[in-house]
Amino acid sequence: MTAAVAARATTPAAVHVSRRRAMLALARAEAVRFLHHPLTVAALLLFVAPWVYDLATGTTDRYPVLHDKAVGMQTAGIFLLGGGALVVANLNALRAHRHHTDALYSVLVLPDPWRTGAFMLAALPYAAVVAAVVSARIGALALLPGAAGRPDPAELITIPVVVLLFAAAGVLLAKLVRSAVVAPLAMFAFAVAAFVALVTAARGNAVLRLLLPVMFADLPFALPADVVDRPALRHLAYLAGLTALLVVAAVARSGARGRRVLIAAALAVLLTAGSGAAQFRTDPALRRTAVTATDNPAALQTCQRRGDVTYCPFDDFTAWITGWDTVVRGVRRAVPAAAVTGPQLTVRQRVWAYGYPTGGSVTSLTVEDARDTAWERAAAAAGTPAAVPVGTTWGDDISEATFAAAVALRLMTGSSFTPGVTVCGARGALLVWLVGQATPATAKGLHRLDASSSGALALTDASTSVGLGVPDRDAAPALAALHRPAAEVAALVAAQWSQLTDPATPADRFAALLGVPIAPEPPLEERTTCAS
Repeated sequence: MTAAVAARATTPAAVHVSRRRAMLALARAEAVRFLHHPLTVAALLLFVAPWVYDLATGTTDRYPVLHDKAVGMQTAGIFLLGGGALVVANLNALRAHRHHTDALYSVLVLPDPWRTGAFMLAALPYAAVVAAVVSARIGALALLPGAAGRPDPAELITIPVVVLLFAAAGVLLAKLVRSAVVAPLAMFAFAVAAFVALVTAARGNAVLRLLLPVMFADLPFALPADVVDRPALRHLAYLAGLTALLVVAAVARSGARGRRVLIAAALAVLLTAGSGAAQFRTDPALRRTAVTATDNPAALQTCQRRGDVTYCPFDDFTAWITGWDTVVRGVRRAVPAAAVTGPQLTVRQRVWAYGYPTGGSVTSLTVEDARDTAWERAAAAAGTPAAVPVGTTWGDDISEATFAAAVALRLMTGSSFTPGVTVCGARGALLVWLVGQATPATAKGLHRLDASSSGALALTDASTSVGLGVPDRDAAPALAALHRPAAEVAALVAAQWSQLTDPATPADRFAALLGVPIAPEPPLEERTTCAS
C-alpha cells in the first residue's frame, strides 16, 4: 500500500503539480518582498510626487488632454517604476548568490527553471499596483471640468507592462551575470540609448523611437483623439512579445529544455517581430482625417453658442468653451459695443495636425499662406467667416494671452485674422492693453511673453502656428497703462476708440492720451513693417 502511494506521488503529473504549487508559494513570498523593498516604495513615491505637489500647491492642470497625459506618464514610468523593477527583480534573483546559499537549492523540490518562473511571477502584484495608480491618476484628471480627450486603454496598460518587461530583464541579468552592479549599469545604458533614439527621431528618423518600450508625443501640442497617430495597441503587443522573449531566455538560461521552450521562444519571436513591424504601418484613413482637421476642421467640430458668440471646438475639447468664453468676455468688456464691426463673433478651434515640420524640417511661407487661406475659406463655407482661431493648448497663461490677442485684433478690425502680422502704432498699444486687462491669467502671460521677447512682443500659438507681434516701443506704453486704474483707462479708450484703432494713429498718441511714457521714434531704416 505504501509503495503504491509513493508510486502515485512520483508520477510526472504529480511531480508537475507539486512543483507548480511550490513555484506559486515562492512567487507569493517573493511578491511580498518585491512590494516591501525600499526601492519599490521609493519609486512609487517619486512617481506620484508631482501629482501630490500639484494638489498641495494648486498647480494641477485644469485643462488636461487625457490621451496626452496617459502617454506623458510613460516617461516617468519607465525610468522610475521600470528602473526600480529592474533592480529589485535582479536583487531578489541574486539573493541566494549574495547570501552564499546557492548550494542549498540543489536539495529542494523546486528546480532552477521553476524558481526563475517564481521570480518572474513575483512582479505581477507590483504591476497591478502600478496599473491601479495610473488608472486612479487618469480617473482623477477625467473628473476635472476642463478635461479633454479620451485615453487609449492600450496606452494606460503600457506602464504596468513596461514594469513586467524590466522585471524580466532584471531576472535574466541575474542568470547571466552574478553581480548586483549589472542592473543599475544596464538601466544607465538604456537611458543613454533612449536619449540617442530620441535625438535621432528629432532629426527625422522615427524607427528607433517606435522600438523603445514607451511612446512619446510627436508634436508639442495636443491633437484630437481621432487624429492621433500612435500605434498604441500594436506597441503593447510588441512589449508583450519582448517580455515573453526575456522570460523564455531566463528560463532557458536556468536549464529548461524541450519542445515547450522552443515553441514558446518561437511564438515570442513571432509576436515581437510581427507587432514591431506593424507599428510602422500607416493608416490612409487616419491621414485623411488629419488633413481634414488641419484644412477643414468644421467637418469634425460641433458649434455651441454662448450669448452672442459661437464656439466651434473639436468634439474632444468642448469642455474648454467655458475657459475661452471667460477670456472673450474679458476682452470685450473694454470694447465699445457700437464699435464692433464685421460678421458675428465666432471662435473656431484650429490645429496643425498634418504637415507639421518635425525632424529638423521646415515649411515655406507659401505653404503656410496656402494653409491659412484654406482654413479661412473652409470657415467661411461653414458659415463662420472671420472666425477667431484658438489652438489645442489651454490652461496656461501664455495660451490665454495669445488667444486674447487674436480676439482683440478681430474686435478692433472686424476682419479675418491674418497670421504673422505686426500690429503697430496706437492700434498695437491698444491690443496689448486689451490683452493685459482681460483676465489675471492673460496679464501674467503677457508679461511673461514680454520678458522673453526681443524687438517685438510676440504672441504665437504653436498648435496653430498663428501669431502676431507688436513692436516693443508700441507695446511699452500699454504695459505701463496696465498699472493705472482699469476703469479710468477703459473710459479713455472708449472715448477715443475710433482714433486708437486707426492704423495711421501713432503709439505716441496712445501714450499722450493715457499719460504714460514712450521711447523716442527709431530711425526710419530700423522701423518695423506693420499691418495696414
